[in-house]
Amino acid sequence: MKLTAFDQVLVYGATGPAGAARESVRLAVAAERLGYDRFWVAEHHGATSGCGSPEVLVSAAAAATGTIRVGTASVLLPHYAPLKVATTFNLLERLYPGRIDLGIGRGPGAAEAVTRLLAREGEAPYEEKIEQLLAHVTAGTDLLPDSAPPQLWLTGAGPGGAYLAARHGLPFCLAQFAHGTPRPEIVELYREHFRPGPLGAAPRVAIAVRVACADDPRDVHLMRSGLAWAATASGRRTLPSWDELHTLAPSMSSPDAAPGDMSLLAGVPAEVAERLTALTTAYAPDELAVTAFCPDLGRRIRLFELVRAMVPATGCS
Repeated sequence: MKLTAFDQVLVYGATGPAGAARESVRLAVAAERLGYDRFWVAEHHGATSGCGSPEVLVSAAAAATGTIRVGTASVLLPHYAPLKVATTFNLLERLYPGRIDLGIGRGPGAAEAVTRLLAREGEAPYEEKIEQLLAHVTAGTDLLPDSAPPQLWLTGAGPGGAYLAARHGLPFCLAQFAHGTPRPEIVELYREHFRPGPLGAAPRVAIAVRVACADDPRDVHLMRSGLAWAATASGRRTLPSWDELHTLAPSMSSPDAAPGDMSLLAGVPAEVAERLTALTTAYAPDELAVTAFCPDLGRRIRLFELVRAMVPATGCS
């Protein structure tokens, strides 16, 4: 099974906004060393989201690595002109041929107030923008310099995204971390309705999971506590540092999830491997994309190392 290291480029207190971007590049280098196939960054806007322009970070990560595919999960297409997105990734593909992924989605990727600032009058519907983008990428007209297209993915959390990916013959990445339980019916809808096209001859499915894993269960508890705190805190410009989590932990309510909750795969390696097995059995995916909430870069890299070691044990190839 192919593996993607998926970085949401969160801004933690110890690193700040500049450090978050630099750590993302270091994570890309580590992912390549660990044998990951892809490194993706998310487009999010706001004070605690360090990647409002993912194409910039994609270029930096690709420049720092040599073989791993680098891309987005995902560019928020509703906010942009399809030709501009196609032009940007055409240039990235020319700079790093055969290594660029363009994941697109509908967002929102920002608070409502920020989304309103990004919106433009007279924008075409999302479905129409997808058609325009695909036409630019595949048409080979004089609108873009000659280049092979990036590998396109459509990311989403529900049946609407799955159907659009199937209709246009695109690989589909399902955001499992948005669901408490597996939703194999979404993937089945995608596979059932898939139409081969110029960018995909057969269905291809990735499942995006959020993982909190460490050798020490106390570290797992801190990761879970930090994620639970971040989900309820508002108005803060940075997320807690690792040291701050130690201070905050005694005052936090227990972050224990309900049995069977798959929005976060948490535990020591044996526990996470068991839950990954359950997910891969439910979905039979071609790929797995892993993201994490962990303020400490060393522990974050170790988490991706642990997951890399687990994947062969999931029974998928």
